[in-house]
Amino acid sequence: MSSNNTLYGGIVVALIIGVAVGWVIYPTMNPGPTEEMVSKALYDGVVADLAAAEAELDELKAPKKVGLVLATGGLGDKSFNDISYAGCQKAKDELGVDFDYVETTAISEYEGYQRDFAMSGEYMLIICIGFDQAEGLAIVADEYPDQNFVLIDMVVGNPNVASLTFRANEGSYLIGVVAGMMSETGTIGFIGGMEDPLILDFYRGYEAGAIWANPAVTVAPAVWVGGWADPVTGKELTTAQIELGIDSVYSAAGKSGLGALEAAHDAGVNAFGVDLCQCYLYDEVVASMTKRVDQAVFEMILDALVDKFQGGFYSGGIAEGWIGMCRLPEEEGLWEELFGFEHDPLPADVLAKVKEARDGILSGDILVPSGYD
Repeated sequence: MSSNNTLYGGIVVALIIGVAVGWVIYPTMNPGPTEEMVSKALYDGVVADLAAAEAELDELKAPKKVGLVLATGGLGDKSFNDISYAGCQKAKDELGVDFDYVETTAISEYEGYQRDFAMSGEYMLIICIGFDQAEGLAIVADEYPDQNFVLIDMVVGNPNVASLTFRANEGSYLIGVVAGMMSETGTIGFIGGMEDPLILDFYRGYEAGAIWANPAVTVAPAVWVGGWADPVTGKELTTAQIELGIDSVYSAAGKSGLGALEAAHDAGVNAFGVDLCQCYLYDEVVASMTKRVDQAVFEMILDALVDKFQGGFYSGGIAEGWIGMCRLPEEEGLWEELFGFEHDPLPADVLAKVKEARDGILSGDILVPSGYD
């Protein structure tokens, strides 16, 4: 793109120099009727065209920008928001795309932040993180039909919105395999942020994977924190579950889930992280379901940058590289390098069963139940 801009600019500059020389010098050297061959009016018109071309080139050279509206809980959740931010940072590092972001504290703030970004006209793409942004976005996307948006984890039908959903049940199935096979008491638990189909999707996959790998295991009913930014309650609820006999906990609760992992660490029971690899936090975190929002966000920014962005519905799972598990061989080294740690090896039979489950999901031999059913 930059080479074309340089060529175009060079041609325009050459033309205007030629016209300028023609108007200033030609009449002097060739007096008479032919001096009107290049008139001042034509010269003035080309000057105006050049100014417009230069303005267009300046616009093309200006860094493209993205707006990011984070979910409640903000940065530092070591989960959903952090990995979304990482996708924008990757676009900045690799594509030269600038981004601005806002951290929200309440659902009621979403619509206002979305509108602030849209009305500025500065952003080629506005990325909205979290299913609970859908209601506000449906309104704002109607108000600004020429503005492109991305929504994570929910669907809005506006043609200028790309709605991205993730088959989290597939990665959670793999977590269930590990939890079910490594349980000593035969009872494992789950802590969710809020009770809705999105998080039920995690639970259903986890439950199914555990029972597939170990039919004797019991998966305790899901326990709900009621929010995404309450690690204190997350820890209290997890401690209560441990006291009732669970020896593993899978947490899908944003920042609230950090409390669940801390409780597992304090009690010395197995824990399972979510969204990005959280195994570096505590030795008790055995594996993490990876929801590659960073990759999906990066792909959408790239599409917008090359004018291939399209609104509509997108769904990604293991096959698309949007969902995974950090103990898979194709992922483990990535996370260890990123966070500067080393996993303890999984038992060979557990890892073999995880690979079997992954391959079964990819082939269609394993149909993972969904929280949306």
